[in-house]
Amino acid sequence: MATRPTPHPRLYVSSQQIQALAAIPTPAAAKPVGKARSPRKPAPATKLGLVARASQNVAANAEIFCQSTDFAYDINTHNAHLVRARIAQSRVVTLIVRFFQTDESRFLDAAMKHIEAIGHWEYWSWITWRKNDADPLSIFDLSYGENSTTLAIAYDWLHDRLDADRRAWFVRVARERSFASFLKNTPASPDAKGSAWWYGKAQSNWNTVCAGGAGMLALAMLEDAPEAAEVLERVERSIKPYFDELKATNGAWPEGIGYWNYGMRYGFMYLLSHERATGEPHPMLRQEATRKTLWFPLDFSPNGVPCSFGDVNSWSALPFHLATAQALGETALAAELVSRMSPRINLDGTWPDAAETLLFHPAQPTKVGKPPRAERSVVRLYEGLDWGVVADRLPGPSLYLAIRGGTTEVPHGHRDLTSYHCVLGDEALITNLGVAEYLDTTFSGRRWELFETMPASKNVVLISGVGVAGPSTVTTTKLDLGKGVHGLHIDATAAMGAMRDGPVAQLYSRAFLSLRDKAMLIVDHVKLPHPGRFESRFHTTAEVKVQAGASGDSVTLRGERQSMRVVLAASEPAAIHTGANCPTTPGRDSTAVRWCVRRLQTEVVMATLLVPGRGSATLKIEPGKAGPKLTAAGTGWRVGLDLADDLRSGSVSMSASGI
Repeated sequence: MATRPTPHPRLYVSSQQIQALAAIPTPAAAKPVGKARSPRKPAPATKLGLVARASQNVAANAEIFCQSTDFAYDINTHNAHLVRARIAQSRVVTLIVRFFQTDESRFLDAAMKHIEAIGHWEYWSWITWRKNDADPLSIFDLSYGENSTTLAIAYDWLHDRLDADRRAWFVRVARERSFASFLKNTPASPDAKGSAWWYGKAQSNWNTVCAGGAGMLALAMLEDAPEAAEVLERVERSIKPYFDELKATNGAWPEGIGYWNYGMRYGFMYLLSHERATGEPHPMLRQEATRKTLWFPLDFSPNGVPCSFGDVNSWSALPFHLATAQALGETALAAELVSRMSPRINLDGTWPDAAETLLFHPAQPTKVGKPPRAERSVVRLYEGLDWGVVADRLPGPSLYLAIRGGTTEVPHGHRDLTSYHCVLGDEALITNLGVAEYLDTTFSGRRWELFETMPASKNVVLISGVGVAGPSTVTTTKLDLGKGVHGLHIDATAAMGAMRDGPVAQLYSRAFLSLRDKAMLIVDHVKLPHPGRFESRFHTTAEVKVQAGASGDSVTLRGERQSMRVVLAASEPAAIHTGANCPTTPGRDSTAVRWCVRRLQTEVVMATLLVPGRGSATLKIEPGKAGPKLTAAGTGWRVGLDLADDLRSGSVSMSASGI
């Protein structure tokens, strides 16, 4: 490190932010307001603003946390010791924030008791606990990263209020549990190897959670622990590929939006801490790709509805994200995050979101600028990851598709290439089915037998009963056919894999088109070497009503707040079939809607028209001179498309005309 570290607090929170806590009032418990409404329009719980709700939450929970260091967590759940570490972090940070709000020593004492409990845990890792390996140096995993972060925050924020004995205790635990384990399990030089599989991984949240936690603790103890400088060198080497990956994907994240929140939380907390501790900008934080990634989860959570791919399809705006936007001067992004946090943030989550909200939420909205002006008729492609969005506008779309291209070979990935989510307003009416809980089979060689990881649980085309194979990759490209028809195209022919006597498909082409922002159209063109069965399916939690008639086959989807008409057409005779899904983890019911050819064929064009509301719409596929001719129409609009014989990427030939 080129300069002496700055005084404490030197990590991601400033002394001014801590001092400002004393000025935040704690409102009395709020009562529900207004009359009960129908389930379609739930009434807000209170009239309190976000900061007031967060302050109330911190005050109430701090009182509970003062009573005991014991807390309940399910020891039988996956990675139970990580759950424990996260709860402990939330308790410690909440108690310290409440202490700074009130200056009451009982909150400080309770925080210290929780920290001492962490130091005395026999096992930090669920992995070694399952092996009955009590050696604290056997592993440095996610629990070690989160526990190290908790120690770092407490030591940094309380440094000037701790006596010599308590400081020495912190340093001893850090050296014996965090630093010793980190240095044992990570490589000592760029050319060496270590036992920590996550070290230097470009696409894994484990990298920044583990390395970021160790790095924050090293920054907090630079003058006090002789190992700290070496730990920092290894941390920097580890996280560089992680943040370099953002350059390759134009800011997108292959693990999806849920793991974006996890990995980036610890990555950004470390980078922000590094800048404050050194007084110098960090190149990984200041690169353009980092600015781009701050917008990525917003693009795939329209109106707060998660539309990601792979494990953990969930996301909410969190304080660390706001803190990073503020540090980089991204005022429009900060305004959008504040807007999203206000009605939706879960202040009772397992991270200390309420406490961090008090530290980072601006007192005056003007300090974050104005939300971004909506961009109309959006086709957004994250090249390098090949995920895309087609929407009538962003942010705040009324009609939205998220589209999955790229590769199956990413952490937490599924066999979901060519799949999509469809959102109307604030509700997902078509959605991939996802993993609801982690089991021992989830990360084993049996992973791909789980229904939620297979193509059958996704909104895709199945050819003779199978979807994309693994490993496989597809490339997504933009389409602009003129006259308000545009979108994205995927050629997934090679991704279908092979059979005993050749490829499964000679062609599997899928186009996702916006029709003048009035409707979305999905066009599938498939060719086989021998006759087979074709099916285009999607999944929904909405109420499903199948309709067949002279104007075409269709399905009406009625959700809790939104409705959509889905009209189906094919170049060969086809029929609609529905069935209940059977997820591994019983839970919310969903329906599979299947558009299936009646007989085995060698070539089929199938189309799916998605129209908001329950009004009339038609879709036809007829023979044309150069290929099939498709006509889609709804109330007040009509679009014709000439589909060339080959829709594959690089040779797309389509034209649109108003009729």
